[in-house]
Amino acid sequence: MSTNHGSSPIRGLVGTRQSSIQTAKFGRMFRWLGPCFLTSNPQEVLQLEQVLAKLAKLMVSDEFNKNIDDPDPNARRSLTPDTPIDEIEPEDENPEIPAGYTYLGQFIDHDITFDPASSLQQQNDPDALEDFRTPRLDLDSIYGRGPADQPYLYKRVARSVFVLGLDRGVHGMNRPDLQRTGDGTAIIGDKRNDENKIVAQFQALFLKFHNKVYDAIQDHFTADQTEARFAEAQRIVRWCYQWIVLNDYLPRVCDPKIVQPILDSAKDRKPSLRFYSPHDGNAYIPVEFSVAAFRFGHSMVRPSYALNDTAKSTATFTSHKGTVASFSRIPIFVAKATKSTDALNGFGTQAPELPDNWGIDWAYFFGKMGTAKPKTPQIPQPSYRIDSTLVDPLGALPEFVASNGLLNPIVSLAYRNLLRGMNMSLPSGQTVARMMNAKVLSEEELWECKGKGDAIEAWPEGKAFYADAPNQRWLKECAPLWFYILKEAEITQHGRCLGEVGSRIVAETIIGLVWYDRYSYLFQEPRWTPASEGLDGISDQLDMEELTKYVG
Repeated sequence: MSTNHGSSPIRGLVGTRQSSIQTAKFGRMFRWLGPCFLTSNPQEVLQLEQVLAKLAKLMVSDEFNKNIDDPDPNARRSLTPDTPIDEIEPEDENPEIPAGYTYLGQFIDHDITFDPASSLQQQNDPDALEDFRTPRLDLDSIYGRGPADQPYLYKRVARSVFVLGLDRGVHGMNRPDLQRTGDGTAIIGDKRNDENKIVAQFQALFLKFHNKVYDAIQDHFTADQTEARFAEAQRIVRWCYQWIVLNDYLPRVCDPKIVQPILDSAKDRKPSLRFYSPHDGNAYIPVEFSVAAFRFGHSMVRPSYALNDTAKSTATFTSHKGTVASFSRIPIFVAKATKSTDALNGFGTQAPELPDNWGIDWAYFFGKMGTAKPKTPQIPQPSYRIDSTLVDPLGALPEFVASNGLLNPIVSLAYRNLLRGMNMSLPSGQTVARMMNAKVLSEEELWECKGKGDAIEAWPEGKAFYADAPNQRWLKECAPLWFYILKEAEITQHGRCLGEVGSRIVAETIIGLVWYDRYSYLFQEPRWTPASEGLDGISDQLDMEELTKYVG
């Protein structure tokens, strides 16, 4: 990858800094800012990649191995490699955000972006990245290309409601799997929504939501108006989804003081978007958002989750010292999942289908946060804090383990994110902060301090890393944007939400995508509320908890 870095023009590069932003294209939010790292010298590129690899290693936790091999029985957490649901982790867990919002973010990302041509083995720039999905929050990951073009997604009768798979719920809960082929492949509008068993159930949730709305508005249409009824159900579902993203999701993950003024101004048809400025009113996906800011969710991922009070993992964990233990919750993935009950792995496993009794009890993922009494389940489960640490399973992604057991050199999600930012020539975090007139983190805050719960402590590992001459040469006053945004959240918000730079990029992009969608509720009817649809169980306070209750 590094040997021919900069040796030939990148496809579509000409004019990118001046921007040729078009509909269904990626582009730059800060086109006038130079890249964080600027070199085409192969030796320097190799040195920079090594620096980023070291930084990535510093960003990945090793809690599994620490817990299981700690001589202190309390620290070992009863010989489990992850925390039981009846124990709290104040240093890691976010007391503000339930775990479900981590995967709602993934679902949103899949809805607005689709980039099959891009890879780390191919040098791309924004103009060369075709966004094969519309840059809108329109649930095309659910609806696909519609009943006429993808009829297999819909039931034969009228082609107006979705086909779902077998029920996998517990205690009478209806929790269908996705419809699948004989080999377990999901038949859905976006295959990425089957990449793990949590986001797959988000897909099923919204499929059920459409079906229920379609049934609820039956009295408004005659028997021969199936197409009009489908279109109206689709509009209601899309608008409710947009409402949740803007009024439930964004105020949780971003600083509400940044989100609310933008939403309020949009109601008066004057959205105060300071930096998201599409050319000719055509929405686009900024690479500063897709490659850096919106990847904040990776730090929110827990190493394992409880889906309900019944589902258990059949996998075991072996530490680097040889200790074997079972998981308290279900791990996000294991390197060699052979059974569907091993982990939350999705289509990359031999058994991708949802196991019986693994249907999500949504109370475990959405609801009012609070601290349960000792030794009682923490429901909903908290997400992890938004900070500069990723859980250790993300340090070795299973899809990059070859059949011979050898690891691809690029197995760390943190390294892939940092490398991606370098290849996309993103500006540094400090440069963006100064341009925004935001508070700029000091070098001490970036490299010598670490968030620990709601406290800030010394970070000797970071200080030692930064003191190394080659590292400091590249990173002094030039922190990668993704790392900077995570560090900003960690230092200024104690990991409870994004800081000013991260909040501004994420909020302006998502609100901008909705505003520049001429079919969205925000553009067509900015003072619309979900309750105006007259659906029993849908109120003006619609959030993900209420949506899951409405769907059932």
